[in-house]
Amino acid sequence: MEKFFYRVSANETVFSVANKFDLPLCAIIKDNNLKKEISEGDLLYIERAGDIVYKVTPFDTVCSIAQKFGVKEKDILQKNGVPYIFYGLTIKI
Repeated sequence: MEKFFYRVSANETVFSVANKFDLPLCAIIKDNNLKKEISEGDLLYIERAGDIVYKVTPFDTVCSIAQKFGVKEKDILQKNGVPYIFYGLTIKI
């Protein structure tokens, strides 16, 4: 079970965060006791089972993927046992 805090980026909604982490919308609402829409800079508690599988798209960088999922760049590389990423590679986040 993975548990962490995620900082909301500009233009994100509870729905988009739920999709990003492949979680039910109600889980994020319940875990964070949300009564209103989220705003940029808010911290959300995320609890999920297992890894996210992500296929690298054109123009993805380790940095952009790390920011997208709220993890460290070095953790992505170490978890996948690769020194760099490339288009088409499927990685675990």
